[in-house]
Amino acid sequence: MTVPLDTVNDIRSMDAAGRSRSEIARVLHVSRNTVAKYADMEDMSPAAPMPRRRGRPALEGNEEWVAGVLEADLGAPRKQRHTARRIYDRLVAERGYGGSYSTVQRFVRELRLARC
Repeated sequence: MTVPLDTVNDIRSMDAAGRSRSEIARVLHVSRNTVAKYADMEDMSPAAPMPRRRGRPALEGNEEWVAGVLEADLGAPRKQRHTARRIYDRLVAERGYGGSYSTVQRFVRELRLARC
């Protein structure tokens, strides 16, 4: 059961005025548990939705190869390291990759951030 916002505001204002929680429950016709819940709540904003992680079916089987390329680049000078575009081009040419560049780009970004 959801409690209307005006009832929640009444609970909070009556609690701030010092009225007992059982009295608030009787006056507003809600349970004492509901009164306690909304009286003790500090932040009334709902929790932000968490995006669920999406899979990368097009990249399956190539993750280890990409990680290996980035790992090998650690010893190379900065200007000679693979970019996400270069890794994508090599995936298409050498391994027959049929997925999108943006999938590779996001995967490379995550690997580089995880390394830091």
